[in-house]
Amino acid sequence: MGTACSRPLPADAIDLFQDIINSGLSLRVKATGGSMIPFLKSGEILTIRKASPASLKKGDLLFFRSSNGHCLLHRIIMIKQTQKSFLIQTKGDGLIEPDEPVPDTRIVGKVHRIERNSSMHGDQIDLESLSWVIVNYLVAMKGLVILKARLAVRRLLGRHESARPQA
Repeated sequence: MGTACSRPLPADAIDLFQDIINSGLSLRVKATGGSMIPFLKSGEILTIRKASPASLKKGDLLFFRSSNGHCLLHRIIMIKQTQKSFLIQTKGDGLIEPDEPVPDTRIVGKVHRIERNSSMHGDQIDLESLSWVIVNYLVAMKGLVILKARLAVRRLLGRHESARPQA
């Protein structure tokens, strides 16, 4: 079992993850880090499967390679489709800023299930169920609205600062 990931994994480990997922198998990894708090907590077990870029939706939890080669697991907040590819905008729920856009070539997989140890028996969350698809979509939209509001405030403050007379 691997980790989804607050610390860098060797490139060959990520390649192994990719090979497992591409073969049609599921990958179970332990979540680490805090970028997805409060939705995900360190220690929860995630089941990741292959997902075609065309099947991805706002709100999905995407496991991908960052531009520096590290693996990340963040929520999709926007998807742009061009004629030949997809560009996916992700953001950690517990982070202020979004990630750099992710080209579909860096997708490793998508989280389908979360195993939580919040009770004596543990809970399993099926992220493909309609109720969780809706919840995840709403969380993604909340993150997107907050992000756009922050950008608008920055622009307004920037205009206000530039309009002040210099002493």
